[in-house]
Amino acid sequence: MGYSSEYSDFYASKTCKKCKCLITKPSVYGYCPKCETEMDEAYAKIRNHLEIYPLETSYGLQNALGISIKTIHLLLQDKRFTMRL
Repeated sequence: MGYSSEYSDFYASKTCKKCKCLITKPSVYGYCPKCETEMDEAYAKIRNHLEIYPLETSYGLQNALGISIKTIHLLLQDKRFTMRL
């Protein structure tokens, strides 16, 4: 007995990379809608900050912007921006 194709999307769902909740809608970076919004806002803040301070470290970003290191590292893993070592 096999499953019909209408149920295949349910079994292909994934978990959010940030909060680990179940996501069923396709996501470019693998986040739930709530975390996707938070990540987009964090990315915009970081991008604007790095235009002014291009040599900022991840800890400097955390202190200046109040964004968690986990969020910064997830954005780096997603290759939304790069930082010099």
